[in-house]
Amino acid sequence: MSNGQKPNQDYNIVVDVDDDEPTLEFQDFATSNAQQGRMNTGGPAAPPYQPPGAVGEASQSNGHSIWQVEYWAQYFNVDSRDVVQRSYLAIVPKDSFLDVYNNNPDLWGTFWIPTSVIFAMFVTASMSRSISEALAGAKREYDFTMLTFAVVTIYTYVMAVGSFVYGVTKYFGSQPGLMECLSVYGYAMAVWIPISVLCVMPFDWFRWVMVAIGFASSGFFIMRSVNQIVGRSNGKLHKAIIPLLLIAHALLVVVFKLRFFSYAVSAIPGSDGIPNPEQPAPTSTTT
Repeated sequence: MSNGQKPNQDYNIVVDVDDDEPTLEFQDFATSNAQQGRMNTGGPAAPPYQPPGAVGEASQSNGHSIWQVEYWAQYFNVDSRDVVQRSYLAIVPKDSFLDVYNNNPDLWGTFWIPTSVIFAMFVTASMSRSISEALAGAKREYDFTMLTFAVVTIYTYVMAVGSFVYGVTKYFGSQPGLMECLSVYGYAMAVWIPISVLCVMPFDWFRWVMVAIGFASSGFFIMRSVNQIVGRSNGKLHKAIIPLLLIAHALLVVVFKLRFFSYAVSAIPGSDGIPNPEQPAPTSTTT
């Protein structure tokens, strides 16, 4: 060193290690978090994905099982404004029906709308036939078999095809909900209420136009909604299921036209060739 002092090199360093002290260990926090699921959040792990409107034996809502009335009460927690809004989206599908429906699934409109269609078709078809028979001077009789036919046809279509869509899409991993699929077909019937009223008009070409409009409107709504459900499975099912659903829907519409919207007005012509409802029917005389 510059000051001429000799550095002191006569020293030793002694490290006393106590064997009783615990050694350091490094913890894998990623593994711990995966196993416990609550280290960082302070709560339970997120539940698995639950399809909207899903129903199963293990499904519960607010602690109620599907065998309790309280479970099903949640699906009727809507008012008339909600049902009208969803019916409007089914007829004029500007926005996504399922996005609105899945926020608050309901069974009210799913079954109330098909029931209203049954009533509307029976009343308007009976009224049309009554007018036709009155103009022809025939005896007016109500055909109550139309009511039975409407109940069986419409409820079977909604329940069977809706359940078919649910089963197939679930098999292919689209994660649908049973209530969701049934609601699509239940609300798709809404357009047939105004069409039933308009088809009272005694013009067959006009009734064909109305039926075509109903087919296009309800068919587009069904295809759009089902395509949204199918999209959850990366489109694996799209080409297979859509044509089958279109065929089933077309058959239903043909049944509607032939059974409820087909009648002939055969009035007794007057002297000027114009139908005259006031003219009595001719009576046969025997000699």
